Amino acid sequence: MRLVTFSPAGASPRIGTIVGKWDRWDAIIDLHAADPALPSDARTFVDLAGGLSGETWNRAQTVVSSKAKQAKEARFRPAEVRLHVPIRPRLLRDFLAFRGHVARTRAVLGTTPAAEWDEIPAYYNGNHLSLIDPGEPVPAMQYVVHEGGRRKTVDSQKLDYEAEVAFVLGAGGWGIPAQEAPSHLFGVTIFNDFSARDIQAMAGKIGMGPAPGKDWANALGPCIVTRDEFGELKDQTIAVRVNGEERLRGKYHDLVYKNPFVKEGERALWSFPEMLESLSRIQTVHAGEVWGSGTIPGGCELERGVEARYLHPGDRVEIEIEGIGVLANSIALRG
Repeated sequence: MRLVTFSPAGASPRIGTIVGKWDRWDAIIDLHAADPALPSDARTFVDLAGGLSGETWNRAQTVVSSKAKQAKEARFRPAEVRLHVPIRPRLLRDFLAFRGHVARTRAVLGTTPAAEWDEIPAYYNGNHLSLIDPGEPVPAMQYVVHEGGRRKTVDSQKLDYEAEVAFVLGAGGWGIPAQEAPSHLFGVTIFNDFSARDIQAMAGKIGMGPAPGKDWANALGPCIVTRDEFGELKDQTIAVRVNGEERLRGKYHDLVYKNPFVKEGERALWSFPEMLESLSRIQTVHAGEVWGSGTIPGGCELERGVEARYLHPGDRVEIEIEGIGVLANSIALRG
């Protein structure tokens, strides 16, 4: 099942399911309009059907398989609606899962990955309130610095995209073994963790983490693909385009495991089951959380060092993951 949060003109957001192929949507079905017993928002749907079982899940499956063709008042053409983030996370976390990305960005700085990267799957809590809808303009980043007792407003000169997979938890818990992780995963979507690299580097020297250069604009979408439909992350093609120009294209497996920055015998990534086991030993996790994988190797400009071409107002970024869709956003023009 592929789920979106959308709103027809003049109406409030509601949850829908997609009819058609992953890269060519024929229609969106309003689940609540097709069956009033179904919830109208995604987080409630995940709370009730996070295990891909039970009454709510079964009723939604009935809408997908039969009523989708009958409920004309619940059927919308994609061009008629506005898409929103597919779910408003209870909590947004972002991991640093891929050695290829870590090693390449550290090489740009003249260092190597910390030995501790191999010991724990590191993450930070992002801002789950700073959400950017598919197609919504991303505010051009400005920040304030104080130098010599004077206040100065600075436009970020190193605005970056980050292509990530996002995992949507369908069930929470504490002390969850890695082998039980699949039953706790509701589905996946695309995450663009927009980053202002200049203020990120400045704040990082203070020792308090990556904010505020990374939590001001978090784009999610365009849909959530449930785990039964998406399957295993393996051979999906990943692509990034800026203003139509391709910046990245490759198979997930190749980008992660055949990366020139990953030596034979080294850990290439932290998997979702490993993330879940590690984090749930520290604290209780909850359904409706969204976890970013961290940047897929090659999926940002920071990795390119002096050859990086950072974003500017008016630039349009598209992240495509086969089986999910395209998450597209433009950088807003400065007022």
